[in-house]
Amino acid sequence: MVRYKEGHKEEARDAILKNAAERFRRDGIAAVGVRALMADAGLTHGGFYAHFTSRADLVAAAAEVAAESTIGYFEAVLVAAPDDRKLETLIATYLRARHRAHMDLGCAAAALAPEIARESVETRARFAAQTGRLIQLIADLLPEGGTSEDRNTRAATVFATMMGVLQLMRIETDEVAAERLMREGRDAAACLATRPW
Repeated sequence: MVRYKEGHKEEARDAILKNAAERFRRDGIAAVGVRALMADAGLTHGGFYAHFTSRADLVAAAAEVAAESTIGYFEAVLVAAPDDRKLETLIATYLRARHRAHMDLGCAAAALAPEIARESVETRARFAAQTGRLIQLIADLLPEGGTSEDRNTRAATVFATMMGVLQLMRIETDEVAAERLMREGRDAAACLATRPW
């Protein structure tokens, strides 16, 4: 009987989830099979059920991990930004060429939202909770004013604007056009965020 070190199961699960979060963002949820994910983690396909109850469970957990990594990244960026430029920094960091090029490590919502919308209510709720954290991050950076509901709605709209622009940038094959979309998208998001209440 093979004996594993303490914490092996948790480490294996974390490796599967990290890899799945990247692969799902890069290749799409439907395109990535369980067998490939397990092999990438150095595990057998048969060991899958030691970590997850179903493929749907894996999708929900990996989407959550992907969203958490997005939030963690932007929180770290904002810590380093000057107080009077945090909103501008978040917008510029979200809408940039590097984010366009690295879907596998970028915003989970921009990469996965259309597929997550077709998943179960539970998966959508788990993903929406994480996306809600990013929207709250934006709401906290908006200029003073507005009710809590107003701020949340505006932040969601700013996020949707940035996400849509990023998706169009990724579709665009002309680098000049993608750069123009990036600049205009930054301006549009900033104008929307800072308009009077």
